[in-house]
Amino acid sequence: MRARIEDDRGEASGPAQAPMVLGAIARGLGWDVRCLDAYLEEDPERALGEALAEFPADVVGLTALTAEFRSMHRLARVARRARPGAVVLAGGPHPSADPQDTVANDSIDAAVIGEGERTLEDVLGCVVRGEPWQDVPGLALRGPDGRVRHTAPRPAIEDLDSLPMPAFDLTDVDAYSRRRGMSQSGKRRYMPITTSRGCPYRCTYCHDIQGKSFRAHGTAWVLRMVDELRERWNVHSFDVTDDIFNFDAARMLEICDGLVARPGVTFACPNGIRADRMTPEQAERMADAGLEYVAIAIETAVPRLQKQIRKHLRFDKVLPVIDVFARRRVLVSGFFMVGFPGETEEEMRATIDFACGSRLHTAYFFVTTPFAGTEMHGEIVAERGAAAAEIVGSGFFFRPVVNLSAIPDERFARLRRNAYLRFYLDPRRVARIFLAHPRKRDLLEYFATIFFRDALRIEPARLLARLFRRPGVVPRPARPAAAAE
Repeated sequence: MRARIEDDRGEASGPAQAPMVLGAIARGLGWDVRCLDAYLEEDPERALGEALAEFPADVVGLTALTAEFRSMHRLARVARRARPGAVVLAGGPHPSADPQDTVANDSIDAAVIGEGERTLEDVLGCVVRGEPWQDVPGLALRGPDGRVRHTAPRPAIEDLDSLPMPAFDLTDVDAYSRRRGMSQSGKRRYMPITTSRGCPYRCTYCHDIQGKSFRAHGTAWVLRMVDELRERWNVHSFDVTDDIFNFDAARMLEICDGLVARPGVTFACPNGIRADRMTPEQAERMADAGLEYVAIAIETAVPRLQKQIRKHLRFDKVLPVIDVFARRRVLVSGFFMVGFPGETEEEMRATIDFACGSRLHTAYFFVTTPFAGTEMHGEIVAERGAAAAEIVGSGFFFRPVVNLSAIPDERFARLRRNAYLRFYLDPRRVARIFLAHPRKRDLLEYFATIFFRDALRIEPARLLARLFRRPGVVPRPARPAAAAE
C-alpha cells in the first residue's frame, strides 16, 4: 500500500509506479496481488483494515516518501493487527534512506533498501518454501538489541529491460485524471513512466537510493510501454519521472523521435532535467516530440552555494535552454532552494533576482530540507546534534520546520513570501503562462495554490473544493492491498 502526506489536500500526487512493477513481479511468481493507494481513500487506515479482512494477505508491502512516513507507520500498525502472521515490508525512498526510523516500528518486519524487485522475488520465494527470509540481501531489520541489522547489499539491476512491464491495472487512471499531478500541465489522463534509474552527480542534498550509476531502459522497451498504455489504457500523456532523463542525450533523442512518430502523444518532465547538459537544439527536439512541461533544477544562483552543495551548474548553458522552451511555449518551471546552511540574505536575494529576471513561466522556492541519508543531513546532525536529525529529517518543502540559513526566521519567511509575489505579479509573466499552458481551465486552481499555500501559507484546497465541488481526495471502494499466495 502507498502511504500519503498527513493532510494531502491541495498536494500534488500521481499514480505510484513502484507497486505496479512489484505487482508484476509477484504475479509472475504466481501470487495474487491487490493494491491500495492512500491518496485515493478518504480513510486509508480503515480501507486497509477492511481490505485485509477481505483478502488475508501473507505479505503486506508499504511504500513511502519521507513526507509520508507518519502515514506509513500508522498503516503498518493496521496491517499487523489485521494480519498478525503476515510479513510486513516497507520500501521506497524513506525506508531506504532512514531504515532506523522504519524498523523502529515493531509492526514492520523489515525495510527493503534501494531497488526492491529482486529482493521481493527472494522474500516471496522463501515464504512459499516455508524458509526463513530474514537473511535475504537488500534488507534492514531490527537486531536483538533493537539496533538496525543490514543483510548483504543488493547489487543494482543493470539490465532494466529484464524487468516486466508495470501492472498498470493496479492503479486508477480515471481517479488520477481528476487530481492535480506532479506536472503543471493540468488535469489529464496520464501515466508516470520511468525510463532510467540513477544519477551520477553528487549533490549533497540528494539521496543515493538508486545508486550513482546511470542505468536505462532501451528505447524499444520505452516505446513498447508507451504503445501499451496508448492501445490498452487509452493513455496518451506521460510524466517522465527519471532522475536525469537527458543524461544520455542520444538515447533521449531516440525516444523523442519515437514519440514524434506517434501523433497525439504528449509528455512532461516534472522531476527536473539537467539543463546544462542540454543544447538548444535538443530542447527543440523535445518540444517537437510533444513536451508540454519541463522543470529545471537550478537550486541557487550563488556560485559559493553551488560549490558548497556540489551542484556546479553552468548557468551560461541553462539560460539559452530556458529561452527555447519559453519560445516554443513549453511550460518551463525553475526549482530553487532557499535556506541553505549559512546562506545570507544577499545570497537569497541573488537567487530570487535570477528567477524573476529569467523567462521561466513558473518557479518554486523550496525551503532546504536535508532528508536522512543525504550528505547534507549528516553535516547538520554533526553540527547541531541528534535532536536536529529528527527536526530536519522530517520536514517538508512547503511546510518547513527549520530554517538553516543565517537569516532570522521572520525575515526569511518574508523574503520567501515576497519572492512568490514578485515572480507571479509580473503581468508579462502572467500573460506568457496563459499562452503556454496546455489546459487553461486549471490555471485558477494552480494560481490559488501558489498564492495561498506558497506565498501566504494558507491552505486553499478546502475552499476550492467547496467552490468547485471537487473533493481533496477521490473516494472509491476499498480494495485489498498486498501480495498473497
